[in-house]
Amino acid sequence: MGSGRLSQIVSYGRRVYDLGERLSAVHDEREAPRTAAPLVAGAVLFTGLLRIPSFNALEPKLSEKPFLRLVGTSRNSERLCSVDTLSRALSVMDVGSVRDVCVGIVRQAERNKVFRDGWYWTMRYVALDGWEPIQSYARHCKECLVRHIKVKPRRGEVREVEQYYHRFAVAMLIDERFDLALDIEPVLPQDQRIALLGEGECDEGELTAAKRLLRRVKGTFPWLDVVVADSLYANGPFLTLVKELRMGAVVIARKEGDEPLKEALRLWGDEPAEKVIQQGDERVELWDCEDLTTLDTYKGSIRVVRGRVSSTKRPERPTHEWCMLVTGCATKLPEEKVLAVGRARWHIENTGFHQWSTQWRFTHVFTHHPQAIRALYWLFFAAYNLLTLFLYLQLKSYGRDRGRDTTRTIRRLVEEIREELARWWEPPTWDTS
Repeated sequence: MGSGRLSQIVSYGRRVYDLGERLSAVHDEREAPRTAAPLVAGAVLFTGLLRIPSFNALEPKLSEKPFLRLVGTSRNSERLCSVDTLSRALSVMDVGSVRDVCVGIVRQAERNKVFRDGWYWTMRYVALDGWEPIQSYARHCKECLVRHIKVKPRRGEVREVEQYYHRFAVAMLIDERFDLALDIEPVLPQDQRIALLGEGECDEGELTAAKRLLRRVKGTFPWLDVVVADSLYANGPFLTLVKELRMGAVVIARKEGDEPLKEALRLWGDEPAEKVIQQGDERVELWDCEDLTTLDTYKGSIRVVRGRVSSTKRPERPTHEWCMLVTGCATKLPEEKVLAVGRARWHIENTGFHQWSTQWRFTHVFTHHPQAIRALYWLFFAAYNLLTLFLYLQLKSYGRDRGRDTTRTIRRLVEEIREELARWWEPPTWDTS
């Protein structure tokens, strides 16, 4: 192999994270296939890593020598397979074996003490949120969710049509400098029915899926300490689950009429901030209210922290305010750290969902089969995590260190990898054929 970025990242994945062995363990339900499941998994993983926008764009590469060598085929191979074969293989692939590729990378990173220092107070934080990457008016499967929306064609009257979509609950490890995808759980049609039977505002089944997800995430990564989530999760049943899993929580609270925020606002009244600090160009006012027990659906005390942030450099900018419910081990954090963790929930929106949609093309419908979609996302997340760890630990030039544009360095690295692929003639040191 050469000495370019592509060679470096493949070598890094092999040496540090046993990527070849993890891919070789992937299997599916096909009997004596011409293209083995590990080769299919490798092709999809590198589709994500190279940010190839669709299977149609991948088709010509499946017969190009550099891509075949990258995936790990034998030297005399002329073609891997068709993209239709890739889709069929993904639809019968064992999702657990594909998930192990991504999970194994994160577990190895933890064993390598990548997260040793934690973030605030040596704790590890996982953000939960809902993500809707796929919508369609024609293609659908048994796990599609359905909603009715109004559309207006260029000619004709407004009419109501069915839209099919897939929604997921996603767990992401958030840190001051880098974030990793940990797990994903689909929102199923029965989850929507459960949500409709519940009281209050319909959550489209996201909470039901998120509870399954959180249990699995904590079982897979027991070293996680604190859950960070938006206002949808500010309820007693979810906080009770967090407590059962022996975790802490920092959850955004928005509804001023709901407990315990209602009680905290009453106690604070019009009193000035209890603490005022200067952080860079920001003036931060903080209020703190501990040991509130007014939430009937939660057995235990809840701490409520309010933070108001204004710009000292540009006073014309609007003031922003956050209120957070804090439980468990997270209650040990100082007020300013609680605010920082609550604001960091946006990492899953910006570094995660926005980047996956605009840069990684995760919202393109590569295939529309429930099992295939999950297998594909697990391989794409493995590619995302590998690239993030390579940037942060090897190049030490992750975009967040270069200003507000967190994806600038990543985009340039992917361009270098693509340029090197055209010169890739030597196979990697593993063979998944």
